[in-house]
Amino acid sequence: MDFIECNKCGKCRELCPSYRIFLNEAFSPRGRVQIFNLFKEGNIPETKPLKERIFSCLLCGACKINCPIQVNVPYLMYDAREKTHKNLCLLFFKYFSLYPKLFFSISTILNSFKPLKSLIIKQKLLPSIFLDKLSAFEKKSFDTYSLKIFNRIKPKGRIALFLGCSTTFLMPFISNAIIEVLSRANFEVIVPKQNCCGAPLLGAGYKKDAINLAIKNLQIYKSFKIDGVITPCPTCAHFIVSVYKELTGESINVLNLTDAIENIELTAIQAPNQKIFFHVSCHSSNYLKESDKILNLLKNLGFHIEKKEGCCGFAGLFSFLFEKSSMDILREKVLEYEKADMIISSCPNCIIQFKFAMQNKKIIHYTEFIRENFLKGDKNGRGKF
Repeated sequence: MDFIECNKCGKCRELCPSYRIFLNEAFSPRGRVQIFNLFKEGNIPETKPLKERIFSCLLCGACKINCPIQVNVPYLMYDAREKTHKNLCLLFFKYFSLYPKLFFSISTILNSFKPLKSLIIKQKLLPSIFLDKLSAFEKKSFDTYSLKIFNRIKPKGRIALFLGCSTTFLMPFISNAIIEVLSRANFEVIVPKQNCCGAPLLGAGYKKDAINLAIKNLQIYKSFKIDGVITPCPTCAHFIVSVYKELTGESINVLNLTDAIENIELTAIQAPNQKIFFHVSCHSSNYLKESDKILNLLKNLGFHIEKKEGCCGFAGLFSFLFEKSSMDILREKVLEYEKADMIISSCPNCIIQFKFAMQNKKIIHYTEFIRENFLKGDKNGRGKF
């Protein structure tokens, strides 16, 4: 579709997280469409204000799903970012995608060596809050140096995992939860060598590098005879399905964990009297449409869980480039969730954001909740899987 077809109806504006923060038409989806058309045609130069409007888009997809003619603003922003000149900050995100293990290792060193961290922040090379968010997690990672296979006798299927960088390097317990649940459901689980999905690359404007990384991931997963791929990260899921299709013409077949275990007999347990919120991430809500399946599965055990939607303000590059605005969006969610005893999320990156702001609350991924409660069926902890 030619983006000039945007009819400027404004239905996208009320749902745009960045417009709600900046309250400026130029920071709305329809405003960005017009700005990019002018930029593409050479009618306006590349300036700092222009880049602020292009890079402040959270790429959440809320505008696209509510657009009457399906103008794909996130893809327009990818094109716009590719055409801009790259500074040191964007170069940093390029090498984060290409060498995530090195990035997380450096962040660990910086958080443990305060004089160096202070110097980096003083020179404005990295935002302080960004590093503080990463410091909330144990310095462990899921071993992805080589292929791992978790065998079963007469398995009902074979599933590969695409873990995502946050899960691999900050929250390996999510990886372990998925493997345990799938193994109990009698699936053989394969964990190939893991790469970044490429979302930070494309978000920073490095389209060619994102395509090369997509091709590498496609080759890895096409080499296995599998029923499909499961990922705990909705951003990764959206990328390896929809964005890879746009970039390369191919995609990876992604399954939902709830579909894999939907025929397993579940027994309701005595649920504690807790106020539990299920936070649905933007990519889960706007692209994957998986939230109701997950919520129904969680409720089948007897828990009363309230569904909540709305951006947490992380959005990868956005929380790095627009730290204050990211925190402003987060504060709204903190106030909304202040009475929660537990927050369950469908996204590891939302968990990073919430753990930074609400350290006194239990905040877990839905796969952890499944493992904690669905595997309690007998005294040996094997459940009914």
